[in-house]
Amino acid sequence: MKKKHQIEYDEQSVVDGSGKTSGQRNIYLFGRLENEIALPVVKRLLKFDQASIEPINLFINSAGGNGYNADAIIAVMHSMEAPVNTICLGHALSGACEILAAGTGARSAYEFATLMFHQTLWEADGDITNLEIQAAQGQRFREAQIELLHRCTGQDKARIRKDIERDHYLSSKEALDYGIIDEIIYHKNSTVPGVVDNKITITTLAS
Repeated sequence: MKKKHQIEYDEQSVVDGSGKTSGQRNIYLFGRLENEIALPVVKRLLKFDQASIEPINLFINSAGGNGYNADAIIAVMHSMEAPVNTICLGHALSGACEILAAGTGARSAYEFATLMFHQTLWEADGDITNLEIQAAQGQRFREAQIELLHRCTGQDKARIRKDIERDHYLSSKEALDYGIIDEIIYHKNSTVPGVVDNKITITTLAS
């Protein structure tokens, strides 16, 4: 019950009685992508979008989880008018990495963040006919993953198909080069060449 009230309070703190936003348009995706984590994120995205088309910040620190829930969050982001900036803090793995890459605003990661994508783990059971049906669905889901990463990163599908076969870990710099993010957020005392205002950005994606 306390958790439910907390979610409601967080939502109400953003929009006042007149329907105007308070200026704080931050959402925090922390933890595995189960229903109790993904549903509040979807609700807040929709609520923010109804209130204003100002950018929304989605902070991510997640090991992934339910692939369908990741797709639900991505679908909502791409149905909204308000751009969604995705920011990886500690890590964005599996479906969380796809959410990061699918951001509709600026996509960024902190200097020491860890990112990883892979093909969805698929469990199948039952008789031979059902195994064949589930195997076909698993193939369809993998092709959808490849298409999504292709659109978000600009990488060739053949490369993504190869990379997705096993856990593909990336540093923030590698994620920048791959096209998963647009900029790296460095520590304030960073001495990395080319860093301006603690950020280094990329303006074109790999083709």
